[in-house]
Amino acid sequence: MAALLPLLIVFSLVRNLKYLAPFSMVANVLIATGMGITFYYIFNDLPTISDVPNFSTWSQLPLFFGTAIFALEGIGVVMPLENNMKTPSHFIGCPGVLNTGMFCVVLLYSTVGFFGYWKYGENTKASITLNPPQDEVPAQSAKLMIAVAIFLTYGLQFYVPMEIIWKNAKQYFGSRRLLGEYLIRISLVIFTVCVAIAIPNLGPFISLVGAVCLSTLGLMFPSVIELVTVWEQENGLGKWNWRLWKNIAIISFGVLGFLTGTYVSIQEILEGK
Repeated sequence: MAALLPLLIVFSLVRNLKYLAPFSMVANVLIATGMGITFYYIFNDLPTISDVPNFSTWSQLPLFFGTAIFALEGIGVVMPLENNMKTPSHFIGCPGVLNTGMFCVVLLYSTVGFFGYWKYGENTKASITLNPPQDEVPAQSAKLMIAVAIFLTYGLQFYVPMEIIWKNAKQYFGSRRLLGEYLIRISLVIFTVCVAIAIPNLGPFISLVGAVCLSTLGLMFPSVIELVTVWEQENGLGKWNWRLWKNIAIISFGVLGFLTGTYVSIQEILEGK
C-alpha cells in the first residue's frame, strides 16, 4: 500500500472532476471484467442450495447493516457530479443517470451477495475475489483488475471530502492558498494510507465506515433536511403527517444501525477477526 502513495498523491492533486471521468470509465470496465471472471468461479459447480444456511447469527446482523449501507458510498458525489454535468437535468428523472446508476449498483451488490454466499457460505471472505483459487491466473487477474479499479477511482472519492475541508480551511492560508490546498491534499492521502496499513482487516472496517458515515449521510441527514425544508410549508408534512412519521422511522433505523453497527465493527477489528 505504501508503494502506491506517490501515485495516489498524483490523483489527489487533480482538482477538476472532468479529468477524473476517463479514469472512472476505465475502472468500470475493469470492475465488470473482474466480476465476470469471479462469477465464472461462483457459478462453477454450485452446491445444493438446501445445504446452505438460510440465515447467519443475530450477532452478524449489525455487520450486515454496515456492509449493506456501504453500498450508498456514492451518495457523497451525487451533487458534485450533477453540478459538473453538461446537462444536469439528465441526472434525475426516469430513468436518469442517478436511477440507472443506483439500479446497477443494487443489482450488482445483491447478485454478488446472494450467489457468493451460496457458493462459499461461511467461508466467504471480505472481498469475494479472494475466494477463487489464488494459484490460478484468471483469479489473480480478477483480483488485480478490482484493485486497479479501486485505485483509479480514489481521486473521485477524494474529491468531495477535500472540497468540504478546503472550503473551511482556505481562509487561513492568505495569498498562499494554492500551496495550502496541495499540502492538505497530500496530508489527507498520507492519512488514508496509514489507516489502510493499520487496519488490514477489510470486512469489519467496511462495516464500520457504513455504520458511522453512511448511516448518517444516507439515512439520518436526508430525513432531517427534508423535515426542516417542509416543516413550515402549508401541508408540508402531508396528510396525517406521513412525511413526519416516515422520516422519524428512517432516522430511528439509522440511529439503531449506527450504534449497533459501530459497536460490533469496532469489536471485530480489535479482536482481529
